[in-house]
Amino acid sequence: MSHRHFAARGRRLGAGVLAVAAVGTALVAPLATSSTPAAAKIDGARSLADKVSVQFARSKDRTTDVHLLAWNDFHGNLEATAGLNIYGQFAGGAAWLAKAVHDKQAQYGDKQISVIAGDNIGASPLVDGLFFGEPSTIVTNLMNADFASVGNHEFDRGSDQLLRIQNGGCRADVGCTAAPYALVGGGTTNTYPGADFQYLSANVVRNDNGQTLFPAYGTTPIKSNSGKKFTIGVIGEVLEATPTIVTPTGVAGLTFQDEADAANRAVADLRSQGVNTSVLVIHQGGFQSGTASLNGCAGNLAGSDIMEIASRLDQSIKVIVSAHTHAEYRCTITINGVTRLITSASSFGRILTDITLTIDDKSGELMAASAENSIVRNSSNPRTSSADVPLLDLPKDQRVADVVQQYVTAVAPLANQVVGKVSADILNTANTLGEIPTGDVIADAQLLATQPADLGGAQLAFMNPGGIRGGATYGLLYTPSGAEAPGEVTYGETFTLQPFGNSLVTKTMTGAQIRDLLEQQFPGCGGQSTKRILQISAGFSYQQNPSGADCASRIGAITLNGVAVPDDGTPYRVTMNNFLAGGGDGFTVFNQGTDVLGGAQDIDALIAYLESFLPGTVPTPPVNRIAAIP
Repeated sequence: MSHRHFAARGRRLGAGVLAVAAVGTALVAPLATSSTPAAAKIDGARSLADKVSVQFARSKDRTTDVHLLAWNDFHGNLEATAGLNIYGQFAGGAAWLAKAVHDKQAQYGDKQISVIAGDNIGASPLVDGLFFGEPSTIVTNLMNADFASVGNHEFDRGSDQLLRIQNGGCRADVGCTAAPYALVGGGTTNTYPGADFQYLSANVVRNDNGQTLFPAYGTTPIKSNSGKKFTIGVIGEVLEATPTIVTPTGVAGLTFQDEADAANRAVADLRSQGVNTSVLVIHQGGFQSGTASLNGCAGNLAGSDIMEIASRLDQSIKVIVSAHTHAEYRCTITINGVTRLITSASSFGRILTDITLTIDDKSGELMAASAENSIVRNSSNPRTSSADVPLLDLPKDQRVADVVQQYVTAVAPLANQVVGKVSADILNTANTLGEIPTGDVIADAQLLATQPADLGGAQLAFMNPGGIRGGATYGLLYTPSGAEAPGEVTYGETFTLQPFGNSLVTKTMTGAQIRDLLEQQFPGCGGQSTKRILQISAGFSYQQNPSGADCASRIGAITLNGVAVPDDGTPYRVTMNNFLAGGGDGFTVFNQGTDVLGGAQDIDALIAYLESFLPGTVPTPPVNRIAAIP
């Protein structure tokens, strides 16, 4: 019987083959020495041919190689589309990712563990998002995944719905809309069966009982080449800052703890059980700086969030599978005399990481580790231009392909509906001041939807940049993505741009609060940790200087329809989505708004706005609402 079958049996039947454990806040573990990551040495591959390997110790006995197959940030991208290319290759698509994973699982047999570093669902295209992430979970079951750390987008619909994704059952409001569901062992069921893999959340604690929402870690026993047995521990986490980037209702009743502290507690518990090799699978990461490469570590990860976490980890955690930034890299990091291997596999199922753990058969300790990122190619034809369409001529997993087609067919009548037209691309690419063409369109749509007195009486609208999806080169595109004519925009394309299903909220805010809000776009202002430039509706404009000496000096003149917005108690009706309305992305000033009125869903507002121009085209925004301070 293969490893993955043992994994499923151990979890479902309690046979002890695969174990999971919840760790509360009472456990105490020694922390690694805390010192600044600036002293770290970071290295990585310089070419695709280079091998990144870390030798931790010399084995006195026989060793066995165990493989971690890892991917992350899939975001429900079931279909292979032209926009998912990477490094000049057509890549991605669930059927091709499944083929790559299954091939390696067959190659390594019971000496592999398949892990996902979060955001498997959420912020998904329509084919997955319309069915609440259930299709992607079914496909992941068919890939025989073992463990997944939670990502921030797993919380988009709240912890109760995430627990349902894990445990199964139909939604109380709409039922099992994605039935029939494929089962791993064959056949189908009309009741959503849940995830066969186990979510892990070492640093997500329920406020009502102090226990982790999901198990802090899982364990997989391995029979070595010499016949001895040892166990590998997998610790799963999400970034501590999740509450600042998720709708407040999505994380209600939960506390997100420091990542290093929680990992150190988990690994101490694993050691007490005789588990001498543990890996951290965490939904947090970094970026290569300079020119990135598939297996490189260009410019190192210095200053990144994952670097700071690594600097405080227990020295026994020597391998980190990271995520969240949608970047790809494989690096070695040496901090406080401890060298670690760290990887990330980009996003959308385009890259698969294969990590080799060399384990001492007798002690179960990690002797060495190496890794390689590979592109999940779906075509033998290299990508040559933005107009190319994947040939999809490479082998794929047919059962997964059939499941994907089931949902593509189900969603097609809605996805292919033409909802607007454009005369040229309106992209997600920000200008130097952070204004985004599609952000202007979305803000205008939300203003239009809430302008009537009985719907809010809005005078201006704000949109968070992180809610605009599809990547910098996506947007309202002139070039067809399917059977539509050039310039036509479909519902499916629009949903990809705005997949969250947030509702609109209109509040009364003063001129002084609006200035405070604009200042809060910059790090260090009003508790903000990251630069985030809000997108604004037509008629509203302001001046900014991101390098101003203090917060006040970063915002200049503010006007609405050509009239100055005073820094006083003058009231304005302001629209935002419910994510921002609750202080999401660190914009806590929105919490000060009063006279709250809820509205339509953001996707409905955008569709109505696009349709209002038919049979004509949506105007291309001049992107001049934000100006530099003279």
